[in-house]
Amino acid sequence: EVRRAIGRSQCNDAYWHGVFGGLYLPHLRDAVWRNLASAEGALRKGEGLEWERLDFDGDGQEEIWVHSAEFSALVSPHRGGAIEEYTVFARGINYANVLTRRREAYHDLALERRGESGGGSDGGAASIHDIEAGVRLDEKPPLDSEDRALVLERVLPRGVQAGDYARGAYWPVFSWARRRCECTVANRTGGLEIECVAEGGREGLSKRIRFEPDGRITLSYAWDTSIADPEDLFAPEFSIAGDLELRCTPPADEWRYAIETVAKSERGLDRTRQGESVTLRWPVRLGKATIEITPAG
Repeated sequence: EVRRAIGRSQCNDAYWHGVFGGLYLPHLRDAVWRNLASAEGALRKGEGLEWERLDFDGDGQEEIWVHSAEFSALVSPHRGGAIEEYTVFARGINYANVLTRRREAYHDLALERRGESGGGSDGGAASIHDIEAGVRLDEKPPLDSEDRALVLERVLPRGVQAGDYARGAYWPVFSWARRRCECTVANRTGGLEIECVAEGGREGLSKRIRFEPDGRITLSYAWDTSIADPEDLFAPEFSIAGDLELRCTPPADEWRYAIETVAKSERGLDRTRQGESVTLRWPVRLGKATIEITPAG
């Protein structure tokens, strides 16, 4: 059963991108993660809450891998303690399975062709080459300046508008998405806690990530209130591929938008929903906040 699930997870369509590639198709990526969850869940039956430090993805940076019989999660110290994977085995979902909105070379070509007519070269059914030559865009697709993860922390200027934020048309006052953290791991009162403290400079953030054996997560933040204007906003963003319940203390203002990509396919250009962005916002003057994360349902 485990070998079969691993074999299914290696189906290559979801691992590459091209006219016929499946990277941009969430149902294919979901199927890969569902089989990985099945295999890992079977292999970890009866295990307690454990952790290890290793270069999990071969990028030259160490991650912290937290796992039990119920879930698996990856925390990246070199990305501000971002949670890059959060898979609950019983649900077969990696809740961090959301693509970053990237610039593709064909976006520029499609923008250059706006206003031009297209179609089959002989008046019949268009070939794949005709379709590629005929793709058009009227405006630049939204792009992300930082790779997405389940949660990334930033400070936003108080004047930024929700629409500009959703398009990626803003500059944060500060972002920890590429800031290295010093992380320490400890077992405490039945759970496992990772303490993340931003290294050097004026980062001014500490974050405690607590994992329970059943996979529930609690994020506890404390930040330096002098890092920005008191009315600027401390704003962790969650990029979610499934249904998660986020309970905040104190209550937070919330922005939500669908994360969509524009990618080439055999039909031309497809706009595809990859997940949902949920950004929680507190005035910087508060200095601390807590978020409890639980799979919904």
